Amino acid sequence: MAKYYFHGGRVYTASSARPFCSALAVAGRRVLAAGTEEDLESIVDDTFVRIDISGRTLLPAFTDSHIHLMHYALSMMGLDLTGTSGPEDVAELVAKAVTNTPPGAWITGVGWNAHAWPEGKVPDRSYLDAVAPHTPVAVWCKDLHALWVNTAALRLARIGIDTPDPEGGRIVRDPETRQATGLLNETAAQLVMKVIPEPTQAQLVEALVRAQAALHSMGIGCIHNMDGGRAFAAIQQMRRDGKLRLRVVQAIPAADLDAAIDLGLSSGFGDEWLVIGHMKAFADGSLGSRTAHMLKPYEGTEDYTGIEVTPREELGRLVGRAVLNNIACAIHAIGDRANRDVLDIFESVREDSIARGLTHRIEHAQVLHPNDLRRFADLGVVASMQPVHVLGDIPAADKHWGGRSRWAYAFKSLLRSGTVLAFGSDAPVETPHPLRGMYAAVMRRQPDSDSERAWYPEERLTLEETLRGYTVGAVAAAGLPSGSRRSTLVPGAFADLTILSTDIFALPMPDLLSTEIDATMVNGEFVYER
Repeated sequence: MAKYYFHGGRVYTASSARPFCSALAVAGRRVLAAGTEEDLESIVDDTFVRIDISGRTLLPAFTDSHIHLMHYALSMMGLDLTGTSGPEDVAELVAKAVTNTPPGAWITGVGWNAHAWPEGKVPDRSYLDAVAPHTPVAVWCKDLHALWVNTAALRLARIGIDTPDPEGGRIVRDPETRQATGLLNETAAQLVMKVIPEPTQAQLVEALVRAQAALHSMGIGCIHNMDGGRAFAAIQQMRRDGKLRLRVVQAIPAADLDAAIDLGLSSGFGDEWLVIGHMKAFADGSLGSRTAHMLKPYEGTEDYTGIEVTPREELGRLVGRAVLNNIACAIHAIGDRANRDVLDIFESVREDSIARGLTHRIEHAQVLHPNDLRRFADLGVVASMQPVHVLGDIPAADKHWGGRSRWAYAFKSLLRSGTVLAFGSDAPVETPHPLRGMYAAVMRRQPDSDSERAWYPEERLTLEETLRGYTVGAVAAAGLPSGSRRSTLVPGAFADLTILSTDIFALPMPDLLSTEIDATMVNGEFVYER
């Protein structure tokens, strides 16, 4: 049994009783003691490996409370379109990929962001057709709510003039010719995705192992995975093969709810490595694709309020069925209308949820009507949010929501109302690196901004409030009992921790982004060392 004694720096335990100390002892896979160096003198002997953290910060390993692990892993294999400056730039990267793509294979990728392109530049199949006339191309925008494809891909998916929009989705068309432009919003993307050959399970496991290593290098020791059955099967394979070194809370896609019920699965079933979490469903779309469902029309439109991806009545039936079968719910809601509808649904099942000990959550909770802020706490609904989105969403939110953006990413207002916040990344939509998310929550301004003023500074969090969202808030969002001993560094807790390269509590916050992860430990074992 390995034993470690960490001393000489700042230890953040995330415990409300004693959040800070200066020394930590680990024995095997558990925390043995936390306190001052004097407190631990009688406990630590020569059998402990002594590690001087030399003024740095040691804290619980981060939890990413909302990540698409399979999509993140596969995005590391496809084209990385992050930061592309326009459709021509994307086409140039596709052109380079064509030369290395065998006949019949697809070119995929993720990360383009039309909101960052010059005015008037929009995704259109003509750009992709010019460089890939015969090779099918399908590339996701950064928020994974719009898929851009070429003509070859449209043909393989049999999308033509007469193809109807699927429920909860939209095939963007030329208003004169009615031809598909190559942009597919929300569920319409599945028309193409279902004809793209899937990787084998062995290939997927290999990709997940690489992604796991990347997450360890960011200080992450636990994730809430929002991908479905294929990812779940591959994670189980990793568990059987002894390769799983992340604690995973696994969501159940709404489409698989009946199968889960038939099997008798319920929230909380599993072990310390892999546990069943929430039923995941979508109320609406996204800000970037202008498909978030709003109470009032988008700025610059007369009557466009977004897309109701799952009709409210159907969503209510799904939630009710899940609750009666002891499955908690995590509902994606971006717009203020979508958030209100989901809160109404959760209110309708509140008594049954309390009786079954179920904790529900809203994923993203991106923009709220101020009248709905206190309802989260009143109903015991966790706000599962992704601070890192703030950095990229400021221009789009101001453009499409105008003054309503005052209540976008209302971190502080929700916290003051008593709401539990759980933080994640939504990777591969954004980087899963928690330090970038922490910067966003504390600073609320883009790192390269000429202005030093925060975007709606009244919603800024303190560093410790933010850290709690990546630690103890994540445990609450998972619906795990307090005795699960996760995300705090107290005696008996899992020895899941990360060591940062500096004392972040003494650091000017603009310098947070230059902080490094020096080491990550999961279950008492170092899984990453810089």
